[in-house]
Amino acid sequence: MALFEEMFYVYLLLLFGVLGQETIVKSSSPFGDIPSGNCSCGGFPTSTPDENSEPLLAQTPALVVKCNDEGDSTCKSLCLALATATKAKGPEILCARLQDVNELKLSAFYKICDRPWSYANMTAEEPLCCENSKAKMCSSLEGINNAPNKET
Repeated sequence: MALFEEMFYVYLLLLFGVLGQETIVKSSSPFGDIPSGNCSCGGFPTSTPDENSEPLLAQTPALVVKCNDEGDSTCKSLCLALATATKAKGPEILCARLQDVNELKLSAFYKICDRPWSYANMTAEEPLCCENSKAKMCSSLEGINNAPNKET
């Protein structure tokens, strides 16, 4: 499995399984109540979803960012940093959450506040296939992985 793909799946694992929080909480500051957890990460089945599409998986890590371009950049950086700092156990965890999928290439997205989802410039290189919540070899990869290794 390519390093990029391993990092991508674990990125999704962390975002959707370990670090996520489902609710937005309020924290007090001298400037009044500010929302926390306003940076969300999600996985879409395409890098160009329709405007009203919802992610297959989404979580909101406990990160407070400003609702401007600076906050947007911070949120994107968090998602990409998680992707590069992890190891691959993602397919098994994703299949447990998604149950049955065939030839799925998840694309990573992020959003802050009330802004729309933005593509994080990361899509799995190889597809994910799951049956009964278990990762399995995708049919598109079977010929590649079973090809005889010829030496000259």
